[in-house]
Amino acid sequence: MKVAGRRSGTRLRDHLAASDPGLLRLTAGLRTVGAIAVTLAVLAPVGADITHLVAGAMTSMAATFSIRERRRGAQAVTLALGLPVAVASVSLGALLSQRVVVGDVFAVALIFCAVYGRRFGDRGMTLGLVGFQMYFVSLFVGATPEQLPALWAVMAVGFASSAVVRFAVVPVTPTGLLARLRQAFRVRLARLVSAQIALLDAGPDEADKALEELRERTARLHETALMIQSRLEEGTPDEPTARLVQRRVADAEIAAERLGLLLLSARSAERADTLTLHLPGAPA
Repeated sequence: MKVAGRRSGTRLRDHLAASDPGLLRLTAGLRTVGAIAVTLAVLAPVGADITHLVAGAMTSMAATFSIRERRRGAQAVTLALGLPVAVASVSLGALLSQRVVVGDVFAVALIFCAVYGRRFGDRGMTLGLVGFQMYFVSLFVGATPEQLPALWAVMAVGFASSAVVRFAVVPVTPTGLLARLRQAFRVRLARLVSAQIALLDAGPDEADKALEELRERTARLHETALMIQSRLEEGTPDEPTARLVQRRVADAEIAAERLGLLLLSARSAERADTLTLHLPGAPA
């Protein structure tokens, strides 16, 4: 029973690692839901009305999912800068809500600034997105100038909740993230080898399906290798370690691809090339 339980747990961990490398999507979802839950847990007991609850939930959601930086220090700075941007955006939304033409012109200008902010990197993109989202929130809840002080307090709670969940409840370290990505690479590599074996054993009627599976798993392995490459600088203690990890990942990926090419060559009268592995619909 214990052995079967351990095997089931291992299969579940491998499935999660392969389907969500680094658990990035799971982490993002937990952070967003957690930030909303903390915000509502703080606001509801003090008698906040539905308008403030909605504004707080949307603020915490925007403050959580819009962060793009990878380093914790940079994330904290962006969160700190996001609050005054959100306050200014909501205030302008409330002040311009009765001036339709001016408000529409400002909304278009705000959209342009939000998109143009990408020119200034992840922080510019995040602040632009927060500004646009919070302007929309002010219009959605029908904010008026008289409601602004209460909305400012609600937004402060939302940003604080996002920070608590991000840095205390669901923390992510660069080293831990890189370790999970490497685990995902190993699992996807094993699945690619399994697909290669299945292609080798497939009959004439099953060859097309097995080849499609091989292409898909090759692409997923390549995707994971690129994700590891993008995290080496933050996730390794020094440059020699980063180079060692990079070389090992590249060697494993190249070896798996060459093995796949050999299998395809063995099953085909024509010589296979890398396009056969990576392009859907390419002739086998």
